[in-house]
Amino acid sequence: MSEEIEGHLGMGRHVSLRQLFNAAPLQTVMDDLVLFEGQIESIETAIGPEGETVELTARDFSAVLEHMTVYGQHVDACTGGTIFLSGLETAFNPGGKGNAGTEPAVANGQTCTVFSAEAAGARAWRLAEVIEYLLKAHLPAGRLHWPGIEQLLALTEARAARDLDVTGLSLLEALHHCCDWAGLQFRFVPRSIQTGPRQAVVFYRNGRGRVIELNCQPVGQPLSLSRTSIGALHSRRDVYPLTHRYIGQGDFKVYEATFELVKAWDPALEGVNYYTFCPSANPEFHKVRDVYRRWCLNEAGDYSREPYNRGLPCDLTGIFEGGSYVRRRRRFWPTLSTDSQGRPLGYSLEVSYDDGLNWWQYFHAFNNLLDECGIWLSSDQLDVDIWVAVLKGVLRFRVTAAVVSDERLTCTVANGPVGSTAPVIDHVLTLPRRFQYRKVSPHSVLAGTEGFGKPNEVDDTAALYEFVRRHASASEAIIEITDLQTPALALHFEPGDRVTSGPDSRDLLSCRRDNRSLVWIDHVRMDFKSQCTHLGLIRQRPWSE
Repeated sequence: MSEEIEGHLGMGRHVSLRQLFNAAPLQTVMDDLVLFEGQIESIETAIGPEGETVELTARDFSAVLEHMTVYGQHVDACTGGTIFLSGLETAFNPGGKGNAGTEPAVANGQTCTVFSAEAAGARAWRLAEVIEYLLKAHLPAGRLHWPGIEQLLALTEARAARDLDVTGLSLLEALHHCCDWAGLQFRFVPRSIQTGPRQAVVFYRNGRGRVIELNCQPVGQPLSLSRTSIGALHSRRDVYPLTHRYIGQGDFKVYEATFELVKAWDPALEGVNYYTFCPSANPEFHKVRDVYRRWCLNEAGDYSREPYNRGLPCDLTGIFEGGSYVRRRRRFWPTLSTDSQGRPLGYSLEVSYDDGLNWWQYFHAFNNLLDECGIWLSSDQLDVDIWVAVLKGVLRFRVTAAVVSDERLTCTVANGPVGSTAPVIDHVLTLPRRFQYRKVSPHSVLAGTEGFGKPNEVDDTAALYEFVRRHASASEAIIEITDLQTPALALHFEPGDRVTSGPDSRDLLSCRRDNRSLVWIDHVRMDFKSQCTHLGLIRQRPWSE
């Protein structure tokens, strides 16, 4: 009866599937091999003309991780312990800037790397430390076994994380994000020991683990299970060869430079009455509000035409290092240069009262325009020096600021010939937050100036290339997908195992015919009712530059 079954095997109950065997031949010593450990996730009952059935679905530890949500940060409290701040984002190395503590601390009762409270003393998270933090900060000790930090560092090649934000994800999804960065997979396996956690998480790379043989005897020979492990097979091959080109795009490039500004008002509105151009003294100031006050870069050529006639548009080619750009309106952004204490300088506006022979810092109020590159002098009255320079016709302004170009930080990686007869498939990876390029141009008067702090420059070209290269390597084109059934139940196959075939076997999986390809097990399904094992195989050609 279904109610009796549910009484013994209720929701959440632990399930252990074991194979019994004789541990001491010539005697009778019963032992078992653990095949599965998990818990019941769902119960489905059906009553109909054919009788009554109850179907139980049990899942491994992935179900537990799926029910846990990642949020907040365990922050180093400088006393050997940590403080959990639930309102902070669980973001590792945001914007490429490290935010890991320099010393391990205790989080959730376990020692691991935690977040740093001080940005100045922080270092970069490594992917191995991120994986360890996620597991230790969310799982109590003794629930799950995982590799130590040294093994994780070796598996991830001690690679650093970059702008890895897992806020709001389940713990299972967060681990998948980390492993995607490292080119790893993971699965949960039962443990055969009597003490400690019943399950362990195993990290691996597809086709880089142990090697197993799948053989099939030549036609006409008597069947031998020791020489044949392929009972049924169905495969599908895709078009090959193809060239896959991966185009990585970071954020738009940003350059700091010093820009001389042009007069952005109609010359016909100029005059010599000082108070005409003061908002508090002229009720109709709105008619002349830009005269002597609005100074622009003329990057779009708006002031090259009538009635302004301010000359040719600003040429940004040299500032953008020869990159292509569209002549359009932009806006100024704060400088990349910093003061002696490392604080941003904002917008550095300078004025010349002698037609550009000498320049002085402008200390009065001004606004940065948001719809074009320019400034507007916002003080109520123009100071006397400016008014005298206006009357002499020698007033000029220049500003040191940053401008965003039209080209992204870009790198390209291809796994085959480009420009040949082989078709090329492009894959565009746009990652603006993770990879950036900011540079103080030689056209900036602050470039190389003593007395200033380290500019906020960054060049993630090498990091972007490494990311695209690893993504291409992990996204190798699938040549063939094979569904295989063994003639008898086999319990030793694992996802990630590399597949070969013996010299006396038929080369059904192309292991010998195409020695540049890699065949590995993608998934395993054991059918105890039919006493066979179903394997999903994938054949890929490893990526190479």
